[in-house]
Amino acid sequence: MSSKIDPRAAIEEGAIIGNDVTIGPFAVIGKDVKIGDGCSIGPHVVLSGNTTIGKGTKIHCGANIGDDPQDVHYFGQNSFTDIGENCIIREYVTIHRGVEEDSHTIVGNNVMLMAFVHLGHNCIIHDEVIIANATLLAGRVEVGRHAFISGGTMVHQFVRIGDMAMVGGGSRVVQDVVPYSILQANAIQGINAVGLRRAKWPLETINAVKEAIKITCLEGYSRPNAMDKIRTELPASPEMELFLQFLDGTKRGLTTGTAPQNLE
Repeated sequence: MSSKIDPRAAIEEGAIIGNDVTIGPFAVIGKDVKIGDGCSIGPHVVLSGNTTIGKGTKIHCGANIGDDPQDVHYFGQNSFTDIGENCIIREYVTIHRGVEEDSHTIVGNNVMLMAFVHLGHNCIIHDEVIIANATLLAGRVEVGRHAFISGGTMVHQFVRIGDMAMVGGGSRVVQDVVPYSILQANAIQGINAVGLRRAKWPLETINAVKEAIKITCLEGYSRPNAMDKIRTELPASPEMELFLQFLDGTKRGLTTGTAPQNLE
């Protein structure tokens, strides 16, 4: 099926437009942009730089994707922005490409970014993530699969938010958020029980992960001691191994709970 491109859109020579693509009035598409089949590009959208848009993605009015990173170390390096398939990118979202030569800002498949979300340079957003309105992610933030970040959240550079974590609205996130947890009022409150039940996790796995979050974030153990206690006392599983790998990989430290107790 042929694409439907409004005559008022500006498309530079060299841009690659797939089949069945809709491009609205006053959209601007740069010469190094690739748009997959079945995409919808709304009015006043700007796609620039080495940007790839996956099949079936819908980008709403005024979004700006692939622009120069807001970083004083960027001097025109050849970097990239990769948007996955079947994403929903709402009004006035901004996504900046990587800083270093050949580096990437990456958004996975089936991601929803609500209005006014900002993704800084070199962010990695994994599949099935939802980020709500006016949330701001600084450079080099990583968000794991099926995570949910509520509106008005600010995330510090280099922070990681783990798989299936849920971050409450208006949060300030300055350290890593462990997988499967809920963060509210800038502290870990416990497990994302609703999300795990919806994912049809077995009860024994949910209970084990709940205990792991308690040990790591709420009981005052150091990270190495928490990892040892989890390995010794809790049943092994792929979910627990992912949790432990996340703990082992932290560089900014871990967000803890509201009232940790020193049990050591």
